[in-house]
Amino acid sequence: PERPVEVDPTAFGRNYFDRASAPEQEDEDDAEEREAVLAEIAALKKLAADYAHPERPVEVDPTAFGRNYFDRASAPEQEDEDDAEEREAVLAEIAALKKLAA
Repeated sequence: PERPVEVDPTAFGRNYFDRASAPEQEDEDDAEEREAVLAEIAALKKLAADYAHPERPVEVDPTAFGRNYFDRASAPEQEDEDDAEEREAVLAEIAALKKLAA
């Protein structure tokens, strides 16, 4: 009875995250899945409202009608820099050979 009782102070530490009364923690995957589901629900809600109320104005993104003059079927074929340089070299060789042949 004469010796004092030694107690480790960490033995009485309280864990606020794993206790029974702690709010439930959500995994990162579950949070991402929940956000994806909520985004899909919002899109479906907007689609349903547009369907139910055709008198509402249609929202259009102006970039949806942009025209690409480079990738369309009727655009002139574009030549990249390496092919252009090679073509110039071949034409120069042909001109030199023509000069030698004449």
